[in-house]
Amino acid sequence: MDFFTQQDKARRNTGWLVVLFICAVVGLIALTNLLIGLTLFFVTQEETMQRGLSVVSHTNTQTIASLFSWNTFGLVSLAVGGAVGCAILYKWLQLSSGGKAVAESLGGVRLYPNTDDPDQLQVLNVVEEMALAAGMPVPAVYLLEHEMGINAFAAGNGPADAVIGVTKGCVQQFKRDELQGVIAHEFSHILNGDMRLNLRLIALLHGIVFIGLVGELLIRGSSSRRSDNRIAVLGIALLAIGWLGTFFGNLIKAAVSRQREFLADASAVQFTRNPDSIGNALKIIGGYSSGTEINDAHRSEVSHLFFGQAICSLSNMMATHPPLVDRILKVDPDWDGNYLYRSAASRTRKQEDDKITQAEKREAFTQTVMTGAAVAAGVNPDALFSAQADLDQIRQDIERIPETLYQQAHDPFGAIALCYSLVVHVEPELKAKQWQLIAQCDIKGIEPLMRQLHPVVERLNREVRLPLIELLLPALKCMSPEQYKVFKHTLLLLIRADKKTDLFEWCLFQLVRHYLAGEFETKKEAKPRFKEVSALSDEYQIILSLLAHHGHEDSADAERAFNRGAGAAGLYNLRLLPEDACDLERFIQAVNRLACAYPVLKPRLITGIKNCIYQDGKVTAGEREIVSSIAAVMDAPAPLFLEQQVSEWH
Repeated sequence: MDFFTQQDKARRNTGWLVVLFICAVVGLIALTNLLIGLTLFFVTQEETMQRGLSVVSHTNTQTIASLFSWNTFGLVSLAVGGAVGCAILYKWLQLSSGGKAVAESLGGVRLYPNTDDPDQLQVLNVVEEMALAAGMPVPAVYLLEHEMGINAFAAGNGPADAVIGVTKGCVQQFKRDELQGVIAHEFSHILNGDMRLNLRLIALLHGIVFIGLVGELLIRGSSSRRSDNRIAVLGIALLAIGWLGTFFGNLIKAAVSRQREFLADASAVQFTRNPDSIGNALKIIGGYSSGTEINDAHRSEVSHLFFGQAICSLSNMMATHPPLVDRILKVDPDWDGNYLYRSAASRTRKQEDDKITQAEKREAFTQTVMTGAAVAAGVNPDALFSAQADLDQIRQDIERIPETLYQQAHDPFGAIALCYSLVVHVEPELKAKQWQLIAQCDIKGIEPLMRQLHPVVERLNREVRLPLIELLLPALKCMSPEQYKVFKHTLLLLIRADKKTDLFEWCLFQLVRHYLAGEFETKKEAKPRFKEVSALSDEYQIILSLLAHHGHEDSADAERAFNRGAGAAGLYNLRLLPEDACDLERFIQAVNRLACAYPVLKPRLITGIKNCIYQDGKVTAGEREIVSSIAAVMDAPAPLFLEQQVSEWH
């Protein structure tokens, strides 16, 4: 599945969405003018009759003409347009914090990585493994504990602020494989760029239905005041317009949403390499009495986010999802038409099946990471298991994380201590200065824990640093905003203790900052500006030059690596820069510019970087860290480095 192409398609769909929205607003403005004009005309006629005044036909004509004058039309249009615009801006500001705003509006409760609940642990584990398999940051997970329908959703402006939400019914009814298929479906929405489209859809549709909300308020306000008949009539008129707005809005929402669901189902099969995972999940939904229905009051505006139909629809035209039967047949063409029913006894067996030891949990985790990451990297799935010896490197990297650090990485306090420990220097004088900074920070108890963990971190194999950083990010997201400010400030002080920043410190800070900023800060999104790779040739030259020098000691090898990377990106006229011409500051500026490339351009850029690294037939831990950080800044999945692919170069 070409996720970058799908992101570009989603971006173009946003353009069509705006066109449809403008048409709907223009229609509402015309209807509003018509209904307001007629309402005022009849109210005026009623008052005239009550006063016993005679009314002649030409007066009626003049009254109607005055009500439909261009001046009145302009004022009404301005009022409607302004109201819609303000409503959109209000909703957009509400959603600016990302997916957590949506999850919390639905009554979602955040699941913490150090929870003891076995069902919650399983959900967190599946989300974690699918994120690392896709080369993405691990998103926060929210549980809709009052929703017994089987459903799930992904929401956010991008991978950095994405959240996964699951209902209680989803957690209770699904086995691990079925849950994995549903979570993979939601991750495909993240990778395909659907989340940003869906949030924009929420904001735009709120503007359309806002007119109806105003009408409802006017009716309620006039019910206690008998003299305000005209206000009540106006409220009824606006309520009718709001109903039409809701109709048009649901029509747009359904049209945009349905076409993305089949793609997400197919992507889930590709991620898990198991059609039965999502196929059985859909069959269980068909046999489940509560189905996928959501009961929350806010369900109407976010119904298109969910895995299944959140609101029962009598019309396929208004349905946000394709029919369940069609979805099942797409992933299981040989389906016999029978749904799956999970009885109380089978739920008990499910709980017993889900009770696995920590060692088995890590085994399942690493296996899924290898499978999903290979698929995301474009590796032929038939060659996956034949290359088991090469993929064992991924398994070993995760399993080489000491159990103490693995456990602490899932605790917010432990994750802070680990993050700090990774930037503590080996030089005694500098180390003493850093320990003093840690002792002075406002995080109580962090120094004793670091004293306990730091010796283990010091002995940590360099190959394990990146997997450890990826594992601790979800726990860091569980900090409070005040804790985050202290954490970020202290981390910067530790990095700058020697008055300079090395490449690993930059990589660590980029990974941490990029994935936490969406949670705690107003993140400035990199807007796509560059459609042609030639527009980024200078920046790409700096990045490839640094990578070529960093991974190759011999100047001839470095030049060959550079040329291979530039050629893969379609930039054949670039020349390797001297090592002193691609310093860290210029490299950072170049990476930030690369983030402004259009989605369809990013695969070429990342492929060129991979080819540059693969030139010498090996990939170092430092190179993995650099590329993962570049991918993070670009909001792109980190590429997978497989030894099988390396051997194919030679």
